[in-house]
Amino acid sequence: MTSTAEPLAPAQEAPAPDLDELPFPRRISPDFRAAQDRHLAWPESFGFLATEAERAHHLKGQFPLIAAMFYPNATGSELDLGVDQQSWYFLFDDALDERWGREPERVRHLVGLVKEGVTGEASPLPLAAAFADMRRRSCHGMPADWIQRSAAHWSSYLDHHVHEARSRQSGTPMPLSTYLRVRRHTIGVAPVVDLAERLSSCVLPDHLYALPHLSVMREMAKTFVICDNDLVSLEKDEALGERNNLVLCLEREHGLSRAEAVERAVRRRGEALELFTGAQRALLGTAATGRLAPAECDLLRRYCTEALQTTVRGAHDWHHASTRYRG
Repeated sequence: MTSTAEPLAPAQEAPAPDLDELPFPRRISPDFRAAQDRHLAWPESFGFLATEAERAHHLKGQFPLIAAMFYPNATGSELDLGVDQQSWYFLFDDALDERWGREPERVRHLVGLVKEGVTGEASPLPLAAAFADMRRRSCHGMPADWIQRSAAHWSSYLDHHVHEARSRQSGTPMPLSTYLRVRRHTIGVAPVVDLAERLSSCVLPDHLYALPHLSVMREMAKTFVICDNDLVSLEKDEALGERNNLVLCLEREHGLSRAEAVERAVRRRGEALELFTGAQRALLGTAATGRLAPAECDLLRRYCTEALQTTVRGAHDWHHASTRYRG
């Protein structure tokens, strides 16, 4: 697939982000506007967004924008798949926040129904049926190693929401180390990167996917997005009574003031970005790629720029553009 992405002009959808040192360009799919116009049809087909209030709440998330940033090379039905994944993430997230999330057994039951869709089975529950549809479309034509990897990532994402529900029910916030371990799964970065492999034609075979420098980059992408998300969602989390947020964890465990905890989270985010870019330089350096075929080197470069960089940059730009975390 050739790159059709357009740079995201500063005057377009979002104000300039607050992190000046992000070294990756802002990009957006040229099909963003059309995807935005058509994106409500998919959740509505499963019975979601039945009222004007629900539609307005969903629109507030600007999910076509984040998908167009995550997948700047995707257009048409391929971009729609990315938008639908983002819509599903937040329908699931809102269901946990508003109805299910403080009752671990209900969350476990919901997760079990949704997980059936990892292998293509569809429960009639709307959240599960929508997931199964999205998963089926994602796997179409994909190699077996990608399907197996992505299934494991989705299962882990779902299972770790039960841990969060137990913490909410008990009223006991997670220790910082536990929170970060769980959040690395529930932040949902791994399935985003998996889909980017498909939508930007940079699917890695297992022997390349397992390269140590790529593992570091994926973990640092998760850390960056956790820090960034928890900073912008802090006010919203506190209003909902959510105590599992990086800033709040840092306050409790280290006796920090709010300003100190925010500064610590910002510093962690910067350190993650530095480790991410350092691992990329090492990976793509001559010593790291000398034993690989030219086609494999090119594939790794595309994976770094079209899957990992777009995830980091897209998440940051969307966090600071979306009204989901404001008002």
